[in-house]
Amino acid sequence: MKTGIKRVLCLACALCMLVFAMTACGGDKKPTDGSNSQTGSKTGSTQSTVSALTPSVEEGSKYADPNWDPYATAAALKGQTVRFATWIDHTATEGAMPLANFEADTGMKVELYTVAQTGYVNSLMTKIAAGDIPDVFVNNEGSGDFPMTLQIAAPINKVSSVDLADPLFDQSLLKYFTIDGNVYMVNTIGTPWSGSNMVFYNKRLYEENGFTTPEDYYKDGKWTWDNVLKCARDVKALGADYKGVMLESDILTDSLGTSFIKYNPETATFSSGLNDKNMLEGYQWYAEAKEQNLLDGSINSFVEGKCAMVVRGPYGLKNTGYFQNMDPNDVGFTYLPTLEEGESPIISAIPRAYGIIDSAPNADAAGYFIRYWLDPKNYDLDNTFLTIAAGNFYYELTNTDVSQRYFNHEASCAAIAGEDINTIYKAIRGSSSAGVKTSLDSFANVVDKIVNKCNEVVRDKINADRG
Repeated sequence: MKTGIKRVLCLACALCMLVFAMTACGGDKKPTDGSNSQTGSKTGSTQSTVSALTPSVEEGSKYADPNWDPYATAAALKGQTVRFATWIDHTATEGAMPLANFEADTGMKVELYTVAQTGYVNSLMTKIAAGDIPDVFVNNEGSGDFPMTLQIAAPINKVSSVDLADPLFDQSLLKYFTIDGNVYMVNTIGTPWSGSNMVFYNKRLYEENGFTTPEDYYKDGKWTWDNVLKCARDVKALGADYKGVMLESDILTDSLGTSFIKYNPETATFSSGLNDKNMLEGYQWYAEAKEQNLLDGSINSFVEGKCAMVVRGPYGLKNTGYFQNMDPNDVGFTYLPTLEEGESPIISAIPRAYGIIDSAPNADAAGYFIRYWLDPKNYDLDNTFLTIAAGNFYYELTNTDVSQRYFNHEASCAAIAGEDINTIYKAIRGSSSAGVKTSLDSFANVVDKIVNKCNEVVRDKINADRG
């Protein structure tokens, strides 16, 4: 790989942008002792650096050779430009560093191809139909999620530059996105671009008032959704300006292992989750919490120190995330709760993954870029997160086998069928606890329509790529 003055200057530039810019994101293993005990400094935790998980490498394999270079054959593609379709200005995120160094290390260039997050896949399909075809897409939330992305995805296993046996790739995620023998999206072990929901709480607020913290409940094996309400009542009792919990109902049901539209990667089929026992129980809990006025939290009230907790993704752990204007010493975090004491938490996960667009003009270069972009070695992880502890918690939370994560594709599924998932959410969230079952049942036909359309999209993709 090339090194030199140019790379050093690029690194310095990227670090400056990283410090001042804003970013946007996406197991049964418990946090290590002190993972929530950050002091606000980058070194004030039990570990002095963020430790990205590293893959297991089979002894004697080519990947165990210290001289193995995953970009050894990239020289043949020197000068090609990969176009990465994203709504994020990654020159102003932690991605600035790999963007700056990609050309120096591989000889290829990268260009950010801007597409709005809302309507992401449909916008790309319009551009592709007009002959304006980028190379790399990102699978994330909403209208940029599977199975919508399946409509633009090439089988990445058929791209010669992509070695899916490379231990850097998350094999459990590859299996999840494998349909009829083809892999359509990937991510890596140790990726800085992943997402799983968690509970954030203001440590100062809890400590100054002598409240039991979410983390304390978790360590004692008592972190349940009922104790979420206990925390909310404690905080709201402090005064009229204090708020309870910021929580979306889909994250709640994800933590119970269900959603309106469920996906089975073993059979590559969608089905309805409306009749799941945990769906009813989750929405009844939500209705009761709302009736008690305990679901009124917000990011702003949290930053002001007047909110019991916020349930959100890892953007809250980032230097430039939701809580960038707070003392990092005040930001506590832990896993999502469970219904009953002693149960293992299910991780409500954001299905962040990357793929190559069908008919991409620079598919081989795109394959190299995806690996480079997702390799944590190409990032300054210590300056990506609020604290070292926050970074290490991120890795404990997000880098788990897919069997321990629950991916929710409801928004994308609904959009494929011409429905708006928020219409369903709004109606059921507005139900009384006694009326939840009736409200759920009223959407049976709509959900069945969505399921049938999504299964049709999968079948069409299988047929198209068998030829």
